[in-house]
Amino acid sequence: MSEVRKLKRALGFWPAYGAAVGLVVSGTAMFSVGNVGGTTGYATFITALIALIPMMCAAFAYGELSAMLPGSGMISDYTMPALGRFWSIFSLLSGYVLLIAADGGTQLVMGGLSMESLIGIPQPIVTAALFLFVILVNLRGVEFYGKTEAVITVVMMIVFAILSILGISRVGETMGAIPINADLPFLPEGGWATVFGTVGVAIWFFIGFEFAVPMAEENKKPYKNLPYALIIGLLSIYIIDIIFSAATVRYTSLDVLLTSPIPHVEGARAMLGTAGFITISLLTVAASLTTANAYAAALPRMLYGMARENLVPSLFAKIHPKYRTPWNGIFFTGFLMFITFIYITINGADVNMVLTFIMTACITWMISYAIAMLDVLILRKKYPDYPRLWKAPFAWITLPIGIIGVIYAIWTLQPYWLNAVIAMAVVATYGILWLKYKKIPIFERTPLEDVTKEIQTRSEYLPVWDEAVTEWLDKRAKQFPS
Repeated sequence: MSEVRKLKRALGFWPAYGAAVGLVVSGTAMFSVGNVGGTTGYATFITALIALIPMMCAAFAYGELSAMLPGSGMISDYTMPALGRFWSIFSLLSGYVLLIAADGGTQLVMGGLSMESLIGIPQPIVTAALFLFVILVNLRGVEFYGKTEAVITVVMMIVFAILSILGISRVGETMGAIPINADLPFLPEGGWATVFGTVGVAIWFFIGFEFAVPMAEENKKPYKNLPYALIIGLLSIYIIDIIFSAATVRYTSLDVLLTSPIPHVEGARAMLGTAGFITISLLTVAASLTTANAYAAALPRMLYGMARENLVPSLFAKIHPKYRTPWNGIFFTGFLMFITFIYITINGADVNMVLTFIMTACITWMISYAIAMLDVLILRKKYPDYPRLWKAPFAWITLPIGIIGVIYAIWTLQPYWLNAVIAMAVVATYGILWLKYKKIPIFERTPLEDVTKEIQTRSEYLPVWDEAVTEWLDKRAKQFPS
């Protein structure tokens, strides 16, 4: 029998950090920063802080789960032993496939629009070039992806931070920037109700941080690198975003921030003139690359893990013989991004279209976050002695708070509930029909022992974790002999 090809453990902390912030520093995330600033003004930092709370709790959950089960299936692997196969399919497909379909092409189009406004090359040409680059990078292999993502993301974070600091430091006023909102009241129109009512949109500042987790199977020390990459990534984004938001609010009309499909570009132009406009345009292009890179790297590996568990077609489990990457999953992810790119290009995009796309995905995505937090609590109760090389702090307090925060954020997005319900109904129907077709009990839970053995079998040797779980498996075998 030929040796099973395995994903290669080649990544460290910085590629994990790059993947964690590569999605949240994106075109649509920067759009949300500007849009929320137009609604909540100088109180944006409070709205963002409230949104950060459930996101940080979710980061704790993903940190513990990825340390327990460092496989590429991510939420699918975690949910099978906690809630069963149906919820495993639902959590991944409703959270992530819908995300790619709704946001993947949108990101590339925003990069194309920014480049078109900067140098005049038509948006479809630029977007197509960005799309091809992303797919080729990921087909080539994870080491090249990791280096590309880490370098671009670190540079992007530094540039965005510098731009934000220069803006809030009033440097632009020496070049003619006018602080039109210098005397704006701290609380926006509507007061605290507006501040709290915008939390759902502010969630998009952070959503997607966990895209580092599906690469656990290719990380050298996922139980160390991933949890801290997630936590530090979220804190980095919060600090930079609130500084940028305060600067844009000071110099930009709130109506412009509310109605523009590129409010972050308008804000940078207002606070730093042409230099700000050029910088943010290039940054948007870079953000499009890192976001699409994160999509094209993460989703195929989630599908790879699910296919190994017979939850999606087996073609997603195939690994390229030379590059050892999940090519079929990458092509499928590329197809989703391509469809969105074509749809938006043909129909055009305004602020309402962008909001509808990203807020619909936001609702279903947050539900997957709630499921991840539930997974931790259930697995702690059911398997208290399982080796956890990193644990969520005060899990029985922080994770329920995170779940309540997610529910509240979804409550603030009522205009988008119908779209989200329709999308989730489609996913639920697929899950039920697929499991019936495969004659798999719909709500059957997979023993944690089986999930652990599957990850051990399909992945390269992982020091410390392999020894710890092997010892645990031996104890379980003695306690519960078959």
